[in-house]
Amino acid sequence: MRYRANLYSDLNCPFCYALEERLVALHLNSLVEWRGVQHSQGLSVPMEIANYSLSRALEREVLQVREVAPEIEISFPLGKPNTLRAIQYVIAAQKKDPMLALVYRHTLGREFWVNGEDISNEKLLIDLARDLGMPDLRVDTASESLADVWQREWELLGTGSVPTLQREDGEVAVGLMSVEDLKKFFDI
Repeated sequence: MRYRANLYSDLNCPFCYALEERLVALHLNSLVEWRGVQHSQGLSVPMEIANYSLSRALEREVLQVREVAPEIEISFPLGKPNTLRAIQYVIAAQKKDPMLALVYRHTLGREFWVNGEDISNEKLLIDLARDLGMPDLRVDTASESLADVWQREWELLGTGSVPTLQREDGEVAVGLMSVEDLKKFFDI
C-alpha cells in the first residue's frame, strides 16, 4: 500500500527545501499534499540581512543539509524572509493549475536557497508566476484563508517543527528524512 501524506513546510526552511527536492527526485511528490506554514511568523518584509546569530544559525543549517543531503544544491542566504505572501501565491497557483503550482513552488525554493532572492517580495512572486505562464495569478481571500487554516492545523499537530509529514493513517514524521526513511514512510 502506498500512503498519502500532508507535508507542512516553510519555504525559508533549508530542511523543507531539501525534503521537497528529495520527494521530487523519488517521484513521491504526487503522494504529498503540500501545506505551506510559517515556522517564524515574525520575519520581516522585505527580508532583513541576518544579524550575527541568525547568520550563524543559517550557516549551521545549510552545512547540515549539505552533510546529510549532498545531492541538494543549496547556498547561504543573506537572511530569512517572511513567507506568508509566497505561501498564499502558491495556494492561488494550486487552484489554477496544480502541476504548474508545483513548478512555481520549487522555483521559489530555488530562488531563495540557490539564488538568494527575497521571496517575500511580491513583485518577484508576480514576475515568476508570469514567467511560468500564469500572468494573471493573484491572491484572493480564499487563498489567504486556506493559508490560515494550514497554519492552525500544523500548530495543532504540536510538532513545532518543519518539515512535518502527516500520513493519512495519522503517522507523523518530522525533519529531513533520508531516502530510505522516505521510502519506508510511503511504504514503497
